[in-house]
Amino acid sequence: MKFVVHYTCGEGWIKGKPFWEQGLVPHREYLVEYLGEKLVAGGPFQDNSGGLVIIETEKIEDIEEIIENDPAVIQKKFVASIYPWVPVRGIFN
Repeated sequence: MKFVVHYTCGEGWIKGKPFWEQGLVPHREYLVEYLGEKLVAGGPFQDNSGGLVIIETEKIEDIEEIIENDPAVIQKKFVASIYPWVPVRGIFN
């Protein structure tokens, strides 16, 4: 099963600064370390309004715990929402 974590900017986000100036390296390293091969893809939105991560795992509870301890969520740089997701292949070809 796949899930999307949608990150939006929280109160700790420094307005007017792009994502690469927000101190998000610990966020990225944390997700890579704790999600490992479950991490399908992820990255920021080009308009600096947040980002998303696609995760493949069996239970949403696994993701909830990881997101709860995400450094960017703890520092309120991001607010995270988790959604079950089903990729549809071939629909736009």
